[in-house]
Amino acid sequence: MKFVGLTGGIGSGKSTVGAALARRGALVIDVDVVSRELQEPGQPFFEQIVARWGPAVVGPDGGLDRAGLAAIVFHDREQLAELTTMAAPLVEAELVRRAAARLDTDDVVVCESAMYLRPMYGMEGLIVVDVASEVAVERLVTQRGMAEADARARIASQLTRELRLEHAGFIIDNSGGESELENHIQAAWCWILQLPDATPVLERRSAQH
Repeated sequence: MKFVGLTGGIGSGKSTVGAALARRGALVIDVDVVSRELQEPGQPFFEQIVARWGPAVVGPDGGLDRAGLAAIVFHDREQLAELTTMAAPLVEAELVRRAAARLDTDDVVVCESAMYLRPMYGMEGLIVVDVASEVAVERLVTQRGMAEADARARIASQLTRELRLEHAGFIIDNSGGESELENHIQAAWCWILQLPDATPVLERRSAQH
């Protein structure tokens, strides 16, 4: 099996690329979705969050008030780092479990997350979707209706563009149009298929969990 990471800052088009890889047959695991599932009431991660930030992050329905939590952590690097550290071992175990279900196959598994700095969990490569910060701000304001100040705060809270590019195995430039992006995605798909088999490393990771 082929096992790769997919990353990019908010507004880069990372999810668009992930959807295109899924259409080519990849199993795309969205780390944000996995993390949200782990934040459901009754899950250990939910209990840890409430213990740290208190009832202010619990909604009227008893579930996590994600918007309230985001308003706290996305404007404070230390608290964002704390939340990320809490989530890391729980998310890793779940990602490895899902990816390991495809061991000894010819499948492509892609883990999508804005937080990747390097290949993790036994991945054989990392794809970075890249756009300039000003392009990302414009897209967040025009396509998602975010206030410019909020868009800039979200971008500033994430890994820097330079760090992502430094560790990229393959870079997808998403500053152009749709047809240009599609060409880059097809090139990335060919690159994935040439990567080493991830089974041996992932087997060891799976055994640790």
